[in-house]
Amino acid sequence: MFFKLLENGKYRYYEKFYDGREEKWKQVSVTLKSKSRVSQAEAKRRLAVKIDRVLSAPTKEELTHQRIVNMTFSQLLEEWKDIRQNEVKPASLKSEMSCLGYFLKKLGDLKLSEYTTEMVQHYLMSLSIANVTRKNRKIYLNGIFGYAEKVGYISSSPVKNVVIPKVKADYEKLKKAQEHYISKDELSLVLAYCEDHNKNKRYALAMEFIFLTGLRFAEFIGVRYEDVDFKNRLLKIDHTIDYISHKYDERVLQTTKTVGSVRTIILSERCFEIIDYFKANCLDNVFIFVTDKGQIMRQPKLYQFVKDRCDTVLGKGRAYNIHMLRHSHISLLAELGVPVKAIMERVGHVDESITLRIYSHVTQNIHDEVEEKLNQISL
Repeated sequence: MFFKLLENGKYRYYEKFYDGREEKWKQVSVTLKSKSRVSQAEAKRRLAVKIDRVLSAPTKEELTHQRIVNMTFSQLLEEWKDIRQNEVKPASLKSEMSCLGYFLKKLGDLKLSEYTTEMVQHYLMSLSIANVTRKNRKIYLNGIFGYAEKVGYISSSPVKNVVIPKVKADYEKLKKAQEHYISKDELSLVLAYCEDHNKNKRYALAMEFIFLTGLRFAEFIGVRYEDVDFKNRLLKIDHTIDYISHKYDERVLQTTKTVGSVRTIILSERCFEIIDYFKANCLDNVFIFVTDKGQIMRQPKLYQFVKDRCDTVLGKGRAYNIHMLRHSHISLLAELGVPVKAIMERVGHVDESITLRIYSHVTQNIHDEVEEKLNQISL
């Protein structure tokens, strides 16, 4: 032990010691009023207590290890949320966090090491959801537990060996997929009904515009006058309205679903007639497709309009919705003989298999055309 006289007249006593756990020398100190033998003895006692505290306290490495060992799913979820909010759009983040939050609620806030493959397997298979949705839930869990493994919180992800069984597409499911579109003739009947029965004209025109362009709903409600090239008859699509994480009328713009969704498409004369109607009856100087109150169209209301009108005119039993109109546009393009690559560019698909899957059912008109051409063959 040694001491130094301070400027204030007090004495600071020091003691060095070796910390074998970290393999390095350390030093502690105390300050007393004098350098008397009594004070030096007191200093030795206090320094010994300090040294004992340091040597008995967990090291940084031990604290880190304890934190890792005791980390719970809720703590991991907060950390994962901070990472994901810089990687995905707010709407996607909200959906992912909701699914992971449900997992937390159902299985409990356990230590990460306590979750097992069997637990995750049973959780996913117990959900009363479509198999494709179950696969998405697994993707979310694989992401967060994969991160935990990568940074060393767990030795192995419990999701890694989870198996989602493949579900064979039975006849009824195939038939349902084939009916997830309407033909231009069917749409004409629906639009005529809307006209004859004085149904909401703005919603009817919205339904027709989506059918003619194949826009996603978030792209459709985000169309502004400045996005339309009236001279060259083009529409630029490079943003959507985020109505999931924000309110519709906050009009928060975000990038399109994917990079490949940024595109410029040709508009038909009928599309411009529809735009001209909204322009002539303008209730918003920025966004084109607004309600008769000047508000951004709501997805639930337009969905219900489409479903009710189609149910009435075409009969119940088919999946009438807004996205069906986009599928119908793709089917229409296939019927017109438009090449797959051109269809992909128009609707903003990056993966060819997605486009092919949507119109794999082939419309009745194409069937009739094939039959006619085959009948012309003579050997």
